Amino acid sequence: MRKKKQILFIHQNFPGQFKSLAPHLIDEGYEVHALGEESSIKIVDNFPGLNLHYYKITHGNAEGVDEYAVEFETKMIRARFAAEKCERLKNDGLNPDLIIAHPGWGESFFLKDIWPDVKTLSYFEIHWHTINSDVDFDEEFYDEDYYKFTVKKLRARNLYNHEIFHSSDKLISPTEYQKNTAPRFVRKNITVVHDGIDTDILKPNDEVELVINNNIKLTKKNKIITFINRNFEPQRGYHVFMRSLPKILKENTDAHVLLIGGDGKGYGLPAPKGKKWKDIFYDEVKDQIDTSRVHFLGIVDYNSLISLFQISSVHVYLSYPFVLSWSLLEAMSCECLIVGSNTDPVKEVIKDKSNGLLVDFFDTNKIADKVSDTLQNPEKYSNMRKGARNLIKKKYDLKKVCLPKQLDIIEKLLVK
Repeated sequence: MRKKKQILFIHQNFPGQFKSLAPHLIDEGYEVHALGEESSIKIVDNFPGLNLHYYKITHGNAEGVDEYAVEFETKMIRARFAAEKCERLKNDGLNPDLIIAHPGWGESFFLKDIWPDVKTLSYFEIHWHTINSDVDFDEEFYDEDYYKFTVKKLRARNLYNHEIFHSSDKLISPTEYQKNTAPRFVRKNITVVHDGIDTDILKPNDEVELVINNNIKLTKKNKIITFINRNFEPQRGYHVFMRSLPKILKENTDAHVLLIGGDGKGYGLPAPKGKKWKDIFYDEVKDQIDTSRVHFLGIVDYNSLISLFQISSVHVYLSYPFVLSWSLLEAMSCECLIVGSNTDPVKEVIKDKSNGLLVDFFDTNKIADKVSDTLQNPEKYSNMRKGARNLIKKKYDLKKVCLPKQLDIIEKLLVK
């Protein structure tokens, strides 16, 4: 009997970006293994046939490490313990035919020394830039000392990326914007293929109803503005959105604003000590708005998130030049009307007046005007809603586009 080919996934908090690919490979007949960090890896009850492995970190960073080297040391600690676990797995008979890794936390750094002949497919998220990037995008939060520190820190972080570029047989990246952050010499080895959007689940639903705050019932007949951040912060335009609300709510006295997200540390500049960005910018406008119509829903479960997309009249998505959020594509799949920032990652998917509306990131008046018009004249935008979903089905559909592309890359690596 022909032995199944073995594929080993490496991801600190597996499944992460591989939540659809890993079970698909099991269904395709591969023997699938996954390695992650013991306290971070997700329990995967819906992956029958998955062989799940853990590494455990038994010590942290040493005292006195230079602040520019701390992140690299953290990665090397993870790399060490992941490699030691892989040595044990190899001694127990695991010899994968392919390693698929998200290298961002360091785990895959030494694996070519354990399995020198095994092909590696790496998930590439971003190569950091400090000019014309998220770091220098927003003058309001520019601090010279912090900027100088960040420039050095990101240059040190990029050093790790260069090893991944050289040790990976192939890389995949979810968007063209992210691919193009990489140095030119490596772009030819990066294939753009998104993780995939399940358009069978993320779809319009005119019958959807929501009850928020235990007593407010909302349907598609209501005027509903949605806004989502993993954690509310300037990096994702939270400050700009909040500053647009006084005008929006004044001109739309029956509209509700639903904000989904947490108030922890985000991707960008941390809030001043002892404060949270969520509170800072809410406090800035709370005396100018009807707060009874502004609802912070926190972090919601996935089914509730889908319902929020389905019930939304207009979804505002603002971002610095940075990694594109899954939430934007998921909203588009549900035929949300998008008002998005005219920044490069957003422009990759939103074509102005075709499948959404683009606006200058910082122009709170223009954002308010566009949102108000969509609420007051929804019939004008029905084709844009359909255009949004059509783009997702054409370029980002999980089952018909993304998984087949990923599988093709994997099969080609396995036969080389």
